Amino acid sequence: MINPFVAILPSAGVGKRFESEEPKQYSLIDDRTIMEFSIEPLLDFSECLGICVPVSPMDTQWQSLKLVGNPKIKFIEGGDTRLLSVKKAVDYWKNSSIHYHNILIHDSVRPCVRSSDIRAMLENFSFGNDHGVVLGSPVADTLKEVNDDNLYIKRTVDRKNLWKIYTPQVFKKDVLEAAFEQLKVGKQYTDESGMVEEFFGQIKTYIGAADNIKITHPEVINLVKSRLTAQGRVVK
Repeated sequence: MINPFVAILPSAGVGKRFESEEPKQYSLIDDRTIMEFSIEPLLDFSECLGICVPVSPMDTQWQSLKLVGNPKIKFIEGGDTRLLSVKKAVDYWKNSSIHYHNILIHDSVRPCVRSSDIRAMLENFSFGNDHGVVLGSPVADTLKEVNDDNLYIKRTVDRKNLWKIYTPQVFKKDVLEAAFEQLKVGKQYTDESGMVEEFFGQIKTYIGAADNIKITHPEVINLVKSRLTAQGRVVK
């Protein structure tokens, strides 16, 4: 069983590391954008009652996407930061007439996420009392802490209890709303689970496929295409 949920894909970023005038979520693989691939697995779930995509007020590219015609998908104006964009989307769903239990947040530039991972995570979360669950995997690489100049190693970090965290991340509706109500002006987190951790702390991890790649640089596009091809989502 999966409890009904709504989704948020923050997409108001400009992708400064991507070295392109075009936001990375609009980069094409075959004839589809990265954003479309990222949204696609969520549409497999009847329990997903809606998907909110906060975009930059300067962004007009979203208007040409085929997704615009899908009644489940709503585009809204995002905020100046990722966190503020998510907050706007949380408020959007809070003010809607839709009745849901959980809120799922996914990066619009993680196109390789698998429906099977999302399903397993949601099923596991629906039976528990945790405040949230995040998709990720234990760190396998050796980790080093370096000095402020990034030139010299200070020490090797014990990786035993360290994880790489991906998205989607799922939270109880009331928990995420309460965390945003307590958010201080100017406070930033690298992801929403960091904010919920600070206020509540009961976040569960769930192992997902390691090819759930986040696109941050142009050279990753070819790797992503090969992964999507292997998944059968892109035809050779």
